[in-house]
Amino acid sequence: MDLDVKKIINLHKIDTRLQEIHDEKGGLPEIINEQKEKLDELKNQIHQSEEEIKLLNKDKSVCTSSIEDFNTNLEKHNKQMDNVRNNKEYDALLLEIDHLKKENNELQSKVDVINNSIEDMNTSNDEINGQIDSLTEKIGNNEKELNEKSVEFSIEEKLLEKDKKKLMSDISDNLFLDKYKEDNNSMVSAVFNGSCGACFYTLPAQSLEDTKSGKLITCPNCSIYLYFDEENQ
Repeated sequence: MDLDVKKIINLHKIDTRLQEIHDEKGGLPEIINEQKEKLDELKNQIHQSEEEIKLLNKDKSVCTSSIEDFNTNLEKHNKQMDNVRNNKEYDALLLEIDHLKKENNELQSKVDVINNSIEDMNTSNDEINGQIDSLTEKIGNNEKELNEKSVEFSIEEKLLEKDKKKLMSDISDNLFLDKYKEDNNSMVSAVFNGSCGACFYTLPAQSLEDTKSGKLITCPNCSIYLYFDEENQ
């Protein structure tokens, strides 16, 4: 058997075992990453909502201050009503009071809208915070489970990664290595029951014999590299 062929076969066996270890972890790494991304998204929603609430409270403060000024002006105008000298002054004062009242009603309506918006946002934030708490708990439980499983496989996994690194540095076929690094799952497979382990195409008798003699062949159907492994039969 060619030396590089043997190394390529061993490399694939290592990656197959690493994939088995990954599968035995139950896909927890991906689940945890997805949960953390969702957690960041929820926290960002809370942050944006809190910033909007700050701006709304700022607008509300301006409106409230203007309403207080109105009450002061209204009291001032009411006192002036006692000192009017003719109908013209009386009508002008009434007109100004009506204008102030209209502005005040608009400000009060704006304050009501702001209060409703803030209340809705706070309600939404409470719900999001509940989701954050629940998700944080799930992440903690999943990380605990993953750590327990990682301890079980950590030594084997480290040794496999070490062996893989050495094999990849020893293989002289750089073109193969470049493609393998991109997607090792679509590069190499073991023969299974006389068929391609990737696409299950039944191999011609001569091709099967070539693999049994230690050669690395390409599948006539999917072009993946194939080798024969007694343990996989």
